[in-house]
Amino acid sequence: MKSEPLALEARVTPEVFREFAFFDTFRRQKRWKGPVLFALIMGGFAAVCFALRGSREQAALIGTVLLVVGLGLPAAYVLSFYLSVRRREKALKAAGSPVAYHIRLDEGGLSARQGEKEERCPWEQVAGAWRLRRCLCVYVDERRAYLLPPRDEEQGERIWTFLTAHLPGKTRG
Repeated sequence: MKSEPLALEARVTPEVFREFAFFDTFRRQKRWKGPVLFALIMGGFAAVCFALRGSREQAALIGTVLLVVGLGLPAAYVLSFYLSVRRREKALKAAGSPVAYHIRLDEGGLSARQGEKEERCPWEQVAGAWRLRRCLCVYVDERRAYLLPPRDEEQGERIWTFLTAHLPGKTRG
């Protein structure tokens, strides 16, 4: 199926970056599982200590410490992540959300140009594409993605139709 090539200027706004950062970290990579598992394990140990508080000396103190650590470290992880995203958002806002890269989608694959650096990725090598509220994400490998924020809804539909036609089974919306 022949499609017209699409050329885009990708402007990563603070809102697009925030949505992508939280999506990639917590939904796609599922990095929420480690902190939740840690909190559950520490909470379980704290519950055992609280259950033994009548028969063991300082069990309530140890249970409290375990609970504070079990909830505090995951909270610190999430807060640290959130603050790093906020710093990046402020930097993007201060820079005026410049064009991050130029993307061309054609029958052969995806081409990305960032300054003097150019990359070509055939469709067979693309890991997948996701549709978010503010942008489309095309993962050229498991760790790197190009964000394609459309100008308007119509352009977003054209891009998504193009991606689903060229990446059968690799698109998730």
